[in-house]
Amino acid sequence: MNITELDEWQGLTSAMVQQWAEDHGYQYRVSGLVKGGYVSFANPKRPDAIVWLVPLLADRAKLSPQAFLREINPRMRKGMPIQAALAAHDHWLVRDTETGEVELHRVEDGHLYSMSVYRGGVRTPDANALPDFGTWMEFWPCDEHGNKVRWPTDAQGNML
Repeated sequence: MNITELDEWQGLTSAMVQQWAEDHGYQYRVSGLVKGGYVSFANPKRPDAIVWLVPLLADRAKLSPQAFLREINPRMRKGMPIQAALAAHDHWLVRDTETGEVELHRVEDGHLYSMSVYRGGVRTPDANALPDFGTWMEFWPCDEHGNKVRWPTDAQGNML
């Protein structure tokens, strides 16, 4: 299995892996080996190094690599998605970072509307589009049932 092909891999950073390891009692060592309570973190200049580190830490946590990725990469991004990203998916999960509440939104005319404002599949006339709250809200694209899907990318595969 190539873990980089898992949806949960998308958007993963070396910092996320390092944060999880530190939160679980590991300490940084520049040894390149994982021994006891020490772990070598991926070099930011070589992001491919986390490819070997994730399965190793997952094994130590007694999790499958996919379950481990789900734990360290919640796949929610702060800040309103750009228009190109909104145009790529019809539905988005929106999480309020203060309350933790998550709501399903639908894209219409380039704006996000809560699914609660739709009656019979049609948006009510008095519904307001979700304003850009900056980092107060987190977003991730999903299908119409709220299942997370891959974040839209540009032609080079970079997340929009």
